[in-house]
Amino acid sequence: MGKFEGVFIASDMDGTLLDDNLRIGAETIEALQYFTQQGGSFSLATGRTRPGTAAYRKQLPCNSTGVYLNGAIVCDEVKESIVYMEGLDDQAKELARTVMQKFPYIGIEVFLLDHSYVCNMCETTREHFVKLDIPYTVCAIDDIPEPTSEWGKINFTGEHEQVEEVRQFVDEWKDLYHLTFSTPIYYEMTCKGGHKGDGVRKAAEYLGIKPEMVCTVGDSQNDISMLQGAGICFAPQDARKEILNIVDVVVPDHNHNALAGVVAYLDSKF
Repeated sequence: MGKFEGVFIASDMDGTLLDDNLRIGAETIEALQYFTQQGGSFSLATGRTRPGTAAYRKQLPCNSTGVYLNGAIVCDEVKESIVYMEGLDDQAKELARTVMQKFPYIGIEVFLLDHSYVCNMCETTREHFVKLDIPYTVCAIDDIPEPTSEWGKINFTGEHEQVEEVRQFVDEWKDLYHLTFSTPIYYEMTCKGGHKGDGVRKAAEYLGIKPEMVCTVGDSQNDISMLQGAGICFAPQDARKEILNIVDVVVPDHNHNALAGVVAYLDSKF
């Protein structure tokens, strides 16, 4: 039995696992291979879609249960099957329509399990999809496939000052939806339970991992729920200040193999 048997690492991607060039360092890949070879469970916990992580998963030993769209979707990576999915509803669609009318300069992205749609384009959204390098369709909001229960996430994008105006408007619905910044230019809406903390908890329960053996790594506001719910939580050295203030362990920054730092810490403790 390996020394990391029963230990689960769930990692954010952008600003944590990936460097500024959206690459994974060789040292990180080697460390995660060692971790999983020694019995550990590793997965992604990201705001991205699962198809949007395919190229990265080929490089990584993702041997457990992945969390996508900030927890709206949880997948068994070995069986390639959905463990849990909770989407939005018709009221969320109408809220997005209202935002599009009230703030016509805001980009609106809608993410389903297997495809992404843009119902209002702005330069931030255009750059977002270039950065993700995944297919998307530009169409009217009423042309996005329904039911809305299969809409995993709606993302409002733009300059931070513009998105902050949207935040103030849509936060009136915080009792109904989970709303959070993933970066200062992306404000995301998922179902009420659609956050990384809930997703990681469901993944750990599915794997039979004890709560104290759950390790999470993240750098931004949408990681807070999974950091606070973990047995041990980590952040890269260049994470946002509010994140650094709540984590147990600070590891090297995301350009210097943060995840290798996580594995090194665990290696010293087990």
